[in-house]
Amino acid sequence: MLMIDRQAKEQIYRQLYRQIRAEIETGVRQPGQEMPSTRYLAHQLALSRNTVEHAYQDLVAEGYLVSRPASGYHVTNQLPFVVKTPALTKPHRPSYQYDFTEMYDYLHLFPIQAWQAAELRVLKRGVEHIQPANGDLAYREQLVHYLARLKHLHITADQIVITSGFTEAAGIIGNLMPLFKTAGLAVAEPIAPNARMVWQTLGVPITQFRDLANIPTAAGVVLSPTHNFPDSAGLSVAQRERFADWLQQNQRYLIELDTDGNLTYNGEPAPAVHHYLAGERSFYYTNFDEILGASLSMGILVLPEDLVERYQTLYGHLPNRNSQLQQQIISQLIENDDLERYMRQLTIVYANRHQLLMKTVQAEMSDMVSEMGSTAGSFVTLRLHDKRPVKTLIQLAENASVGLVDPDRCWANLTPAYPSVVLSLRQADDDQIIGGIHALAKAWQQDSL
Repeated sequence: MLMIDRQAKEQIYRQLYRQIRAEIETGVRQPGQEMPSTRYLAHQLALSRNTVEHAYQDLVAEGYLVSRPASGYHVTNQLPFVVKTPALTKPHRPSYQYDFTEMYDYLHLFPIQAWQAAELRVLKRGVEHIQPANGDLAYREQLVHYLARLKHLHITADQIVITSGFTEAAGIIGNLMPLFKTAGLAVAEPIAPNARMVWQTLGVPITQFRDLANIPTAAGVVLSPTHNFPDSAGLSVAQRERFADWLQQNQRYLIELDTDGNLTYNGEPAPAVHHYLAGERSFYYTNFDEILGASLSMGILVLPEDLVERYQTLYGHLPNRNSQLQQQIISQLIENDDLERYMRQLTIVYANRHQLLMKTVQAEMSDMVSEMGSTAGSFVTLRLHDKRPVKTLIQLAENASVGLVDPDRCWANLTPAYPSVVLSLRQADDDQIIGGIHALAKAWQQDSL
């Protein structure tokens, strides 16, 4: 769905160009597909035809569309794609013949050439060795535009703090908000273990919940609205709007973890809940774990505007401890559109892997599992028809040298275990997917006899 943000600084034709380009690269608009006429699209979006024509012409110039006389615009048949880079050495790691865990990033798909080119530009220019408390300014300025395009956040560079991960971000939030130590936080389940456990180390009492209709009383809510587990689909746009209304009416703070919602197979990522709150009483956190790998450990924390001055009072005399070199490299990747181009291509890879995995599952083990409707990210969640405990099935898979993600770690006290298993697509190429599903089906079938 095409969305025009008339409050954004980005020109409207660029918004339209960027969204159509993303739909082409993620397969929403198929090769050869006819595009809506400029007159029709202008009417649908309440734009001028010249604006739509400008966006279309840019897409033609970059090879995404072709213009055919008397038949309008069509999607090109030649689309970009990520080329797999072979590993130089065999890594030391837990050995599975078929690895569907999230414990290791091969980085086969890492944008090596773009990273090296950006690094060279930074090294030629030189890097200051002392940076502001909240991180490299040029990087934060690029993040302002990046988050506006991807998540519809309208923020300033001063609101952004670069952290070494969510644990550091949570520490900053806890220091800025002493209210949380007295009134507590409501933490949604499921959620990454560190996002649940870190509050205990900070002296912040938490109450956990599973249903947005029954949020316990607390000063704030910790939520991961893009989380694709357990139902494989994050909050819809309508759900995000309703939740934002509830937060505003009840004057609750939001701590939004948005770490796995950038790679969507069916178009643009949903706007962050932060967008519907206009940033009021809203902390937003994201990272590049799913895009560039968790080993980069580069977190992005967005503060409410009214807490920026307090942050500077508490932290302004301290230097940021995260690599300024890496920050400037990523800044270059964003500025040159290399990062978003890579994200679009990576989305195609994961979408294709997801399609192959589900096709193989349907052929090999449709009686044991079913898909839960994932349309984003590098994970697939399968609902179990099998009544055996999840941990038993994971152990059987491990015995057959098939590594699976243990979903139970995302729950604090889950009894009984949630009837699903999670497979990561980060490590698995086509041969791994086909062979791994075959081995998994064989292992579970043999043990059930």
